[in-house]
Amino acid sequence: MTITAAAAGKTQVVDVKRRKSLIVFLVSILMLAGAIIYFDTKLLDHVKQTSQQQENQEEEAGGDSTAVTEQGLSDEGDGEDGEEQKDDDGSVASDTDSEEDQLNFSENVPVSYNSPEYDISVQLCENKDKRAFLKLRYYKDGATVENELDEGQIPELADIFGSRGGNGQSDGTQQKDVAFQAGDTPYSIGQALLNPVHGQLYLMVNGAGMGQYVQSSFYVIDLGDMSVKKLFSYPAKYGKMYFNRDFSLLAYSFSDPPNMNVYQEESIVEVLDCANLEFLIRGSRKPDNSIIGRNSAEGFIYDYAFEGWHTSGIIKLIREKRPEDDTGAEPVQMEVLYDIAADLLLNLDGTELSEGDSDKGGDSQGMDPGGPDDTGSVPGDEDLTEAGDPVEQLMSFYRYLGSDADYHKAMLMLGDDFVLRMGILTQFGVSEIHKSDIDAQGDASMYAELLRAARFDSLADVQMPDENTAVISYQHAIGLTAESQFSQLMKARMERRGTSWVITLIEDGNQ
Repeated sequence: MTITAAAAGKTQVVDVKRRKSLIVFLVSILMLAGAIIYFDTKLLDHVKQTSQQQENQEEEAGGDSTAVTEQGLSDEGDGEDGEEQKDDDGSVASDTDSEEDQLNFSENVPVSYNSPEYDISVQLCENKDKRAFLKLRYYKDGATVENELDEGQIPELADIFGSRGGNGQSDGTQQKDVAFQAGDTPYSIGQALLNPVHGQLYLMVNGAGMGQYVQSSFYVIDLGDMSVKKLFSYPAKYGKMYFNRDFSLLAYSFSDPPNMNVYQEESIVEVLDCANLEFLIRGSRKPDNSIIGRNSAEGFIYDYAFEGWHTSGIIKLIREKRPEDDTGAEPVQMEVLYDIAADLLLNLDGTELSEGDSDKGGDSQGMDPGGPDDTGSVPGDEDLTEAGDPVEQLMSFYRYLGSDADYHKAMLMLGDDFVLRMGILTQFGVSEIHKSDIDAQGDASMYAELLRAARFDSLADVQMPDENTAVISYQHAIGLTAESQFSQLMKARMERRGTSWVITLIEDGNQ
């Protein structure tokens, strides 16, 4: 009995322990389940956040992808197919949409007297709309400037390319037996000249051909404000135009069409004042409408052809003189100089032209043909072959060189083809000096000063190959100061042109 009770007590203890263990197990299970649920919840939230982020990223990536795709398609179309492409300003352009591609025609116009200061270029163009215009590109205040002039400013540009056909005829027909010079070509820019001193561009715009002549209009463009002024429009054959040394004057001549009843003369000279854009000589006449040359004789018609500038205020002309009342008379031709300011005609040696001089006649070089004059004597039969006459001229040349007042007379005694050859020139890097070099540099130039430093010393020899040529050997002294002067043997070649002698060559005597 006692054993049974003890056994029962042990059994009860065991049951209590079992229940405690079960409770501990169940609590552990519940705690584990709670932990699992907690972590599952956190994991689910994290998954949701990650999923949302991925969706946002995909949406953003999708937009960029669309933009890239659109850009790629646009680039592909423009690059390969040459389709439209937008510039930064939104305008549409293409690879072939250049300025040159918009032109039907373009030709460069040569510009005389161009200078590095302006470095101007002129193009005559026509665009796809058949609008003709001049494109000007030049420097202004150190910057490149581009401007255009069209038929609004220069009406003669209208259809200038379309009018070309068969020597410039708008109907396509050919003009026969007509050989136009480059500057006389119809429907073109005949001449273009830059005046760098006054900032002007002069343009001769040629229109229709009229037999041997061209209807031409002459314009001046102010490169400062691009204002345009028409100076004249007249059918003629125009000679090349030239500025004088300081670009203050522009001179030229032209042949007048016969039976125009505008000018009696067939060849006419004109001189323009570039600063005031006024003609000092118009139609071989002064502003008061009188014929140029106050020493010209009445009752004659004078034809003048411009040969060039002798000095800044004196032009060289070929003059033909014929009686007004005898249209069949043979004209008398000679070379003359014309002093614009003095309105005086001069011989080539600078002396005043007299009626006796002009009546003697001559060929295109002003040479005396040796015919009888009004007194019955033969011009030129005076003994000009004696040494005294050309030698005296040469000595006068040296005297004029040393005088500021008479220096211009010395320049008049030099032929246009004058050449100076001296060994001393090599130190200046040249072998010879031409008349044009002296004229271009002016009185204060190195060349002029070199001439001024010389004086005639003594005569050595005179040879006369013919009656119109003299070769004079002589000693001249040269030096800027009395202490630096030295004597040198020289040789001068002189030619008789008209009634005077001109110097064509001075060189070292040992050459």
